[in-house]
Amino acid sequence: MMNKKLIVQILFFGALWGIVEATLGYVLHLIPATIAGSILFPIAGLILYRAYNVTGSKGALLWIGVVAATIKSVNFFLPQYSIFKTINPMISIVMEALMVVVVVSLLTSDKQVPKLLAFPIASIAWRGLFVMWMGFQYATTGNLAPYLATPALIADFIIITGLLSGAIGTLFVVINDHVKVSLPQVSHRLSLASFLFLVALVLTYTL
Repeated sequence: MMNKKLIVQILFFGALWGIVEATLGYVLHLIPATIAGSILFPIAGLILYRAYNVTGSKGALLWIGVVAATIKSVNFFLPQYSIFKTINPMISIVMEALMVVVVVSLLTSDKQVPKLLAFPIASIAWRGLFVMWMGFQYATTGNLAPYLATPALIADFIIITGLLSGAIGTLFVVINDHVKVSLPQVSHRLSLASFLFLVALVLTYTL
């Protein structure tokens, strides 16, 4: 069973992720979805990487994804949004968190090569899972994103954009490891975590 401190840290980092999705994600929706995704995943991955450094818990990373996806679910209350524009980002958030959980041991490795490969692996893997989800969705509902309409576009989404996104994530980790910014002192404060969660909900609903 999770202790109170860990729960607060999950809420804190999940809210940070939610705020990024609501603000930067809102700006990036003006550009092609594949480019937006290549930028958002490295930021989310960095948040999870920092969260693991603080919590030391792989399970917490998945719960952080669940919190961020829950924040995204506020869009269900916006009638102008297609249900798929809410469900699919929620699914992708959880998949991203899951794949970072899978590679986090590589990310924290003392060996340079595994550390450099971790984000590209996670980036390609979550995209592969997402394509399978979209295939299931297409088979059951007929909805299919335009950027996954052909095998060539799928390959570009998984491999080309996946490698680009993974490289950006690796760069973020390298920068993070050389420029230390302390978070443990604030990440366990319930008042701050709750405030950030409310901010994320409001931003998601209004933007």
